[in-house]
Amino acid sequence: EVLRKGVEVVGLKAPLMLAQFCPAMGMNSDITARYGANRLRVIRQVRYSLHSEKCIDLVLFLNGIAVATVELKTDFTQSVQDAVDQYRFDRQPVEKGKKPEPLLAFPGAALVHFAVSDREVMMAARLDGPATRFLPFNKGDGGAAGNPVNPTGHRTAYLWEEIWARDSWLEILGRYLVGERNAKKQLVRNIFPRFHQLDATRKLRAAVLADGPGGKYLIQHSAGSGKTNSIAWTAHQLA
Repeated sequence: EVLRKGVEVVGLKAPLMLAQFCPAMGMNSDITARYGANRLRVIRQVRYSLHSEKCIDLVLFLNGIAVATVELKTDFTQSVQDAVDQYRFDRQPVEKGKKPEPLLAFPGAALVHFAVSDREVMMAARLDGPATRFLPFNKGDGGAAGNPVNPTGHRTAYLWEEIWARDSWLEILGRYLVGERNAKKQLVRNIFPRFHQLDATRKLRAAVLADGPGGKYLIQHSAGSGKTNSIAWTAHQLA
């Protein structure tokens, strides 16, 4: 929300924008220039803790703001579940009797946390110690779980080659990421799209742009796969 709306700074007549997301139309050259000025960075071995020397393998930044953390594993020695367990048991957002960890404690921390191996990707939008819920962020493998064989590299290369690519990543942060609030208007979690949701909505948008309105499309989703959010994202972008 802060990235989208900016923050009020004493002495300025207008909010200070922390990021400019891609405009729906490219008619305004100033907005297009601001979008091009976004700075995305990846930093490895980031010391995140106020209380120890612990490091996170990768942190993704947008204009200096940490938006994602990543723990990496190689399937030669460890699996993606080892990265998940590292977040759940060794990456506590709040240690008892200590201040919250800036990159991990919700709200105010990174927006999403990825557990990545050579074969699989998992993600969580909120860390809660052992109770943290990680969801698959895989492409699927011929109707089965996981990812297909990649003849040119790791099975999970799509994550950095496609998902984290500049325009894709900015679109996810600007158009897909949604904050969910309770009855008291308190932010309780972020809704971050899973791979199949991104894939479906992006393919629908591309099809409509190519074929025009009036077409019929059938998308197969399993129970609990986030159909409502997929429909909402699609409708919003088509509008």
